[in-house]
Amino acid sequence: MTLIHNFPTEWYDLLVSQKFNLRSMNQRASRPFNNAGAAVGSRPHTQLFLNDVTFATLADYMLPDLGPILQNVDAFFTRARGSSGLIRMANGQRLQPWFNRNHVLQQASFSDGSTFSDGSVFESGLLPPEVQVYAAAAAGADYIVLSGFPVSTEGVLHQGDLLEIKPNGIQAPFPHLYKAMLPGDSNSSGRVGIKIEPRLHQGIAADDTVGLAFASTVFRMADDTQFDIEMTSSEQGTCGGSLIEALDLIP
Repeated sequence: MTLIHNFPTEWYDLLVSQKFNLRSMNQRASRPFNNAGAAVGSRPHTQLFLNDVTFATLADYMLPDLGPILQNVDAFFTRARGSSGLIRMANGQRLQPWFNRNHVLQQASFSDGSTFSDGSVFESGLLPPEVQVYAAAAAGADYIVLSGFPVSTEGVLHQGDLLEIKPNGIQAPFPHLYKAMLPGDSNSSGRVGIKIEPRLHQGIAADDTVGLAFASTVFRMADDTQFDIEMTSSEQGTCGGSLIEALDLIP
């Protein structure tokens, strides 16, 4: 079974910058990616996510609840063993779809105006963290139909939203992340048809899960020199590096 290291959720708040872009490349691309770019060199043209990450200045004592954070970050990237290892990571600025980030959370009481015994009320109005594939689609498709959205709602998907396909509800051991290309409104059944990029890496089945929140993909380090810790005075250090989507894992 392929070992994939999951970037800890609480570390997204430690990033001062992140470039998380879908890039078109061809086999004559000048940027060397070593092992991570095996699939790029074998295809005349492809799209893949690139992920350049910079941490804030870190110190072991800065976040007691997270333990020695600089030491933990160092160990995490050491375990990845350079470009031979795999890291699953999301876009830290788009951990939720635009609908949720932009939507004012609505509070609702019971229809007669009453509340729960403790005075609390319902919270509604946000998209669920996951929806479902409504109709199967073959590898190479650039249009998919999803279900499970609030019914008859405008703009449940926005251009640029990230969608992670999870076959049978389980995260794939290969890149399965896509970007919505146009806005999408749900119909009276809660379904949305949406154009995506890149094209599907693998066919999808009806009822496969689609992650809207914390949508992620699988990366390798661009080379073995990434994420070296540079220690400074006062037990502080800085860290950053480049990751490239591991297209070589796609079956």
